[in-house]
Amino acid sequence: MKRVVIMGGGKLAYYLIESLQDVDVDITLIEQIEARGEHIVNRFDSVRVLTGDGTTISTLEAANLRDADFYVAATGRDEDNLVGCQIAKKYFNVKTTVARVMNPKNIKMFKELEVDLVYNSTQMLTDLIEHNIQYEGMQVVFNLRDTPNYIVEVHVSDDSKAIGMQLKDIDYPGTTRVVIITRKDKTSLIPTGYTTIERGDVLLVVTEEKYYDEIYNFLAR
Repeated sequence: MKRVVIMGGGKLAYYLIESLQDVDVDITLIEQIEARGEHIVNRFDSVRVLTGDGTTISTLEAANLRDADFYVAATGRDEDNLVGCQIAKKYFNVKTTVARVMNPKNIKMFKELEVDLVYNSTQMLTDLIEHNIQYEGMQVVFNLRDTPNYIVEVHVSDDSKAIGMQLKDIDYPGTTRVVIITRKDKTSLIPTGYTTIERGDVLLVVTEEKYYDEIYNFLAR
């Protein structure tokens, strides 16, 4: 069973815990305000709650952080979240640290200081809107961590130059590859070089951001 230690008992932590109820995880919550901790306990009786400061070594030791797989810093204060992640990583050797970042300007600093996963709702929403305005028919699904590669969903347009072509005959930019194709009838397949692109296909493509224009112009425009 995976162990997750969460610092901060606000709405983000509440919804995260609620989402993890069907997953086999052991959750410990650290919250300074006792009433918030009680609210979590009353709703989720399987969650262990500690009242204290999740940026102090003594509190993190009480939470058995050394045995945790994830440390999630979910407070509304960037400085606390950063300090908590630093202690979890450097002192307790937690494999994966996750931080909520309120100010998008702090994202770069968090990543430079080796926080494994950074969550900023404003930046995520901005990226989503900007991408869809520029590339209608393309959607970034996931960034492959610590690489320049993204998984991108591409809807093949009716005017695409790729319709009728086999994948082996397409001149992909860089290391771009098609990894999954979903057909009009909602069936999905892992393609080979001899798979033919059809009208209405939805492709999952692994590529780099610098190749978006070429992919969009060839497949989605």
